[in-house]
Amino acid sequence: MNTTTAFHSSTRTAMSVNTDPVTGQRVQTMTTSQLQLAWVAGELRIACKASRVQMDAARDTARPGARGMRGM
Repeated sequence: MNTTTAFHSSTRTAMSVNTDPVTGQRVQTMTTSQLQLAWVAGELRIACKASRVQMDAARDTARPGARGMRGM
């Protein structure tokens, strides 16, 4: 975010699954945000950014290599 040394830096990630009331389709959303606070020449500099990704939650959620999936 910034090359200045920050006195606070944090990242937050949240996952949610919602159902569209019109279509009935399940949508999984992952939101990640970052916050950084630093003093620069006597002023507080606040830097932040966020991203959101939506995925179709109807697909199979089993991970390769997960328990019970070995040898398939």
